[in-house]
Amino acid sequence: MRYEVTLELKAPTLVGDRREPSAFFLPSRDFIPGGVLRAALARAITESCLHYTEARGYHWVRFADGPECAACMWRGLCASFDRLRFSHLYKDGGRVVPLTAYRCKFNADHPTFDTLLAQGLSPCPECGDRSERASGYLDDECRQVTVNRRLVMRLAVDSCRGVALDRQLYALRVLDAGQTFRGWLDVPGAETIPYNFELRLGAKTTVGLGRVAVRLEPADEPGLDNMKQRIEKFQKVIRQLGRAEPGDTCFSLTLLSDVLPARELAPATGRVPTRNLQQEVAQTVLPPSLRSAGSGVEVTKVVADFKVYGGYCTAVNGDGRQRAALHIAAGSVFLCRLRGALNDEVLQALFHLEKHGAGLKTEDGYGALRVCDEFHWNTGGVIDEG
Repeated sequence: MRYEVTLELKAPTLVGDRREPSAFFLPSRDFIPGGVLRAALARAITESCLHYTEARGYHWVRFADGPECAACMWRGLCASFDRLRFSHLYKDGGRVVPLTAYRCKFNADHPTFDTLLAQGLSPCPECGDRSERASGYLDDECRQVTVNRRLVMRLAVDSCRGVALDRQLYALRVLDAGQTFRGWLDVPGAETIPYNFELRLGAKTTVGLGRVAVRLEPADEPGLDNMKQRIEKFQKVIRQLGRAEPGDTCFSLTLLSDVLPARELAPATGRVPTRNLQQEVAQTVLPPSLRSAGSGVEVTKVVADFKVYGGYCTAVNGDGRQRAALHIAAGSVFLCRLRGALNDEVLQALFHLEKHGAGLKTEDGYGALRVCDEFHWNTGGVIDEG
């Protein structure tokens, strides 16, 4: 069952991002990754569990199903913890701006519009002046969502003498208290779960940061019919603009979060044709059922960006450092074409892709995408000039 998650920051919160080169400045991310919420929930469950032991792993959730578990508030979440699916949580339920989104260069009040189906230059539809690529987050009405952060100074303390260490002043750029972040959580089974509780989330929780209130509410999960209606609407829009060949079916895949490719994307050492790069990136997003020759799906346009991330896995004994990998950034858009009418095989494959995500760690919010996102219909009356 799907639940809407509303997370209110009761105290400044640090959700660690890349450390600045100077090492004296640590910024917080401007969203809550699903894996961070999972870790905070795991800590709350294990700290209240009578059967918990660190021998199996630090804050590693294992359902004991003992007599005491019947009255535990965490029973429903603990019993299915390894099957829980978290989404990323964004400020006020906003979404990452697609890379095809543009806004007026000179007036921030003019509406944001999409250019996926446009060719050539894309002036502002409101005033006809120049436009620039939009960034950040948008709400349901395509208005900018601003995430509030503030700077907090800290001083390291000598653990032996209990006094301040020399030259150990550092800064934290934290998420300000009072903000609300929203996402969703999939819980398999019909076990009773808590609907209101508090967690300590992120880093530096022992010095007062990261106190959050969580509320869960039952939510409807989008079905196959909803996605099919979006695809049909997309066909009408793209045909009105003359972007589709007669008899073909076009659809878009818009990444709502970063995709961690199942196959490594290796940087090229020489010049590679754009078409080859498009196909290589598409291979990491499209599942085998859509890449097969029988379905006839091909990628006609790719607007994508990339990030390089490493990490550290605490589940590994010893050195848990992970090799840095190339990730496909949230907001990337893929325009695909199917020769002929939409068949049940492709429709089911698209629905499975939207429901379960693409790539690795989809249970922690990565790889989320939307088929024929409504934002791409918002062309703002863009007229080709090239």
